[in-house]
This record gives sequence, C-alpha cells and structure tokens, in this order.
Amino acid sequence: MLNKIRSVYKTRKFNVFIFFILLALVYSMLSKLTANYTKTIAFAVKPVDVPSDQVVLGQSVDSIIVVLSGYGYNLAKYYLDEPIIEISLNDLKKVKSKYQWTKQNNYSDLQSKFTDPITLISTSVDQIDFVIEQYESKKVPLKLNLELDYKSGFDSFQPYTLSKDSIAITGPNSLIDSINIIETEKLVLNQIDSDINSSIRISPSENKNVIYSEETVSFQLKVEKFTEESIKVPVTIVNIKDDMKINYFPKIVTVLYRVSIRDYKSVNPMDFRVECDLNTINRENSILISTITKKPINVKKYRIENNQIQYVIIE
Repeated sequence: MLNKIRSVYKTRKFNVFIFFILLALVYSMLSKLTANYTKTIAFAVKPVDVPSDQVVLGQSVDSIIVVLSGYGYNLAKYYLDEPIIEISLNDLKKVKSKYQWTKQNNYSDLQSKFTDPITLISTSVDQIDFVIEQYESKKVPLKLNLELDYKSGFDSFQPYTLSKDSIAITGPNSLIDSINIIETEKLVLNQIDSDINSSIRISPSENKNVIYSEETVSFQLKVEKFTEESIKVPVTIVNIKDDMKINYFPKIVTVLYRVSIRDYKSVNPMDFRVECDLNTINRENSILISTITKKPINVKKYRIENNQIQYVIIE
C-alpha cells in the first residue's frame, strides 16, 4: 500500500514538472511573437496584369531583399512559405520592350503592400526590368513519329494520313521563329496486320510561353497483304555523246519488288525505268551500275536483281 502511494506521488510530481516546462515554453513563444523585430526577408518577384497580347520573357531580378519591421506574430507568416511580391505592369513605365520598376517612381507602391503594423524599411534594388514581347502566331507542319513492325506478309503501300497536317503555334517571335516542324510523341506498334485508325499526342512545347493549338492528332494507315514479284525491264543508257557508240549487256534486267495482292496485276514494265549514266563511267572495269529512276507508287522495297551492266565503247 505504501509503495502504491509513493508511486502516485512521484507521478503527480513528474506531471507538475512537465506542466511548468510547457508553460515556460508557451510564455517564451508569446514573448517572442509580441516583441518588435526588424528582419531581412527575401521575396520572389512576380509580374501581374500582363497585357493579353504580350508575354514577359525575362526579368532583371527574380527576387529582392526587403527589410521589414513589425511584431513577431505579423512577420511569422513570411517564414511559413516563400513570400511573393506582385508587381503590376499597369503601374510601371514602359521603355521600348521593357517595363521598368524604379525605387524613385514606384517605392510607395511597394510600401503600400505592407500594412500596419508591418513597416517597409528598405529594399535591396533600385530598378527591376521586365522584358516583354508581342505574341505572334504561325502554322507549323506536323511530323508523325511512328515506329511500325508488320506481321509477316503485311505492309502498307500508301502514306499515312493525318487529321491535321499542321497546327497553329502562338508565342513571341524570338521563340517561334526557329520552329519549323513539330513532332508527335513516339508511338511503337508491333505485329500489325490490319488498318490503323488511332490518335497520338503531340509532343508538348518545351517553353511555357509557346502555346500549341492542338494536343492530339488522329492518323490513319492502310495495311494490306503483299506478294514479292519480279518483272523484266529494259536498260536505258543516258548521257551518250553524239559521236559515241556503245554496246552493253544485258539490255534487260530483272526488277524485284513488293506489291499488295490487290494491285499486283496492275504493274507492268512501262511503270519502271532503269538507267545507266555514262557520266559515272569507270573505264578500268568496263562496268556500269544500273539504277531505278522511275517506279509505280504502289510498290515498295524494289531493287535490281543484278545491277551490273557490261559495256564496250565502239571507236
């Protein structure tokens, strides 16, 4: 019983001790909050009331140091989060492509942002320049960033189509002048065996001051079964001088190509042209290299089976 009484006594004594410590801490905090201080605080500078047809491209300083006087509890809010000073461009003088805040002309506006009992004592800057530029717009072509892997026996023989071949971009001329093409985000499709009708996101602008008129674009691609075919095509010699006679062999070559099953019957030798250019002649080996200079639009992966042509110049 005696031990129990002692235990209760010690517990109560400890609780009283903790109570007085907390009371002392509260008193100390209240004393600090009600005391008057002069503090140096960094404020971020944010321009506001920017005309809708203009953009702020830069400013001479991003933050300023101010000296404030006030009670602790009034100044405490500036330490809870990064404080910001908003400067209205409506109150500033415009000089060419800049709006200028100066201590001489605008200090009273800055003072008015700190109401009693906080007093602005001083600031670290005499002038702040805000560089501005007019918004402009132009159209820029779109490029589809697409990686395709077809299932065996399938391919596409027509170019893809986009719902929009270009988009409007808006921003200061110094930023948009060098933008000549805009790509979509990369899309990878594997084992394709049917037509594609999908949408893809346009790669976002790298600068917040450049705005795109669209975020996505739709595209279509026709996919077909194909067959590997071959056809005999005559060889044409070009750039023959008037006084030159030449004999060559073979005079007909085999052209290999890929074509959709739907179109394979429509391809004929006249759709191709195979040439040898005498301006590329190599007299050491008596060989000309033939190339395909014309082909139908509905074939792919075309090549000459043997592109070497032997020749003899007849004197």
